[in-house]
Amino acid sequence: MNFRTAALLMISGALLCACAAKPSPQHATQETAPMTQNTDFDLPEIPPAKTFQHPLPIQMTLSNGAHFWYIQNELVPLMTMRVIFERGASSDDPAKTGCANMTAALLKEGANGRTAQQISDDIEFIGATISPNVTQDNAHITIQVLSQFFERSLDILDEIWHHPDFTQESFERIQKLVLNGLKQQQDNPNAIAKIVSNAAYFEGHPYARSADGTEASIAALSIEDIRADYQAIFQNTPPAFFAVGNLPAETVRDMLDKRFGVQKLPEPAQSQPEMFVSRQEKMRLIIVDKPAAPQTVIRIYQPAIPATSLKTLPWQFLNIPFGGSFTSRLMQNIREDKGFAYGANSAVSPMKLSGVLLSSSSVETKVTGLALREFIYELGKLPTGDFTKEEFERARETWKSEFVQSFETHFGALTTIAGLYLNRKPVNAINDFARQIETFTPDEFNAVAREFPTLDQALIVLVGDKAAILEQLKDIDNLKLPDPEFWSAQGKPIR
Repeated sequence: MNFRTAALLMISGALLCACAAKPSPQHATQETAPMTQNTDFDLPEIPPAKTFQHPLPIQMTLSNGAHFWYIQNELVPLMTMRVIFERGASSDDPAKTGCANMTAALLKEGANGRTAQQISDDIEFIGATISPNVTQDNAHITIQVLSQFFERSLDILDEIWHHPDFTQESFERIQKLVLNGLKQQQDNPNAIAKIVSNAAYFEGHPYARSADGTEASIAALSIEDIRADYQAIFQNTPPAFFAVGNLPAETVRDMLDKRFGVQKLPEPAQSQPEMFVSRQEKMRLIIVDKPAAPQTVIRIYQPAIPATSLKTLPWQFLNIPFGGSFTSRLMQNIREDKGFAYGANSAVSPMKLSGVLLSSSSVETKVTGLALREFIYELGKLPTGDFTKEEFERARETWKSEFVQSFETHFGALTTIAGLYLNRKPVNAINDFARQIETFTPDEFNAVAREFPTLDQALIVLVGDKAAILEQLKDIDNLKLPDPEFWSAQGKPIR
């Protein structure tokens, strides 16, 4: 008999004995007596939840004056850091769009005479990620690694940041990859809608140009262009450091200072792109033809505030019940009530030099006109400020929940504190707003809505089957749309 069988027999025997035993009369009386509830005491009151306040970064400088902001989180043995340069794709030469993006991609393609494979092996050996990237407004290199390997990851960062090789072979390889990616974009209606919307809305401003570049601009680049852009962005632009991790702040600062604090800090660039202010005084409609497309991408731009304004917070708060959540008006109207699409949403998208209110969806071709009518209806109501008390309270709880969630990860905390620095906002701006919305009223909420743009300033871009779209727009009453413009998938008007 094995151990398992013996154990089962012992348990079965114990159960049989328990069933056979009869309780005494006294015991039976105790078990069947009714239970009474003591109500002679007051239940304790549950205090209201405290307003969440995110941890403020420790602000330090390196020996050369470079800014360093740090949030210490001792719970996770992880370090996440980003070094940021306030020069991005919007500073590209108009004839060389995409150059900054390619320059960042080439940083890991060989440094100090070591190949891309050797660098990749080093990064993989310590389980790290090191990611250079470029946006319209800045360039950055992000690191995430276990704390015990953080110092080694800084050595790799120093290598790719300060000693990239930029060989002709690696340049040609990345150039081919970028060109293939741009060709694939031409089959993606959402990518086309973004390219055309930016080109039309920001016409005459660097934001009109794609950070990825165009096939023509990428094909015309040379390795000398990359080296020049590298000098402008990664050598001649002052860096700023942001990190979240469990190591002591002074320890992290000393590690950074040892490698990056000894170098003389470059002077900020004198010439920067100017602010963009929309001069659009009437609605525009642009159609990009994708014959026989099963869906139409709807993308609508309206003016919003730039990222440097403190109004970005109340604007983003108000967008939650309009198009920024599943229970929002756009989602409930276009998905739940009409069934025109899987989703419809909006976002207040602030950038350093401008901002847009973006509303979008992908709808079945046969309901393009009807769906557009609902977008116009909802956008027309928005600046009237008619949100109900229920919508306001639901939005407030959603904002508070998302605020807490944004600090659940290192990347969320890092992005938040870096954004405060880059947009020159007070370090306590988000915490102040978190307290402010506790006493916000529906009337104040609707006052923010009345600051939003009217449809007179809307740019509407439709990417889909032109013939089907035009036929539907003709049959939809009261749309009052302007005469359509026709653009190519590359973001150029068709004359």
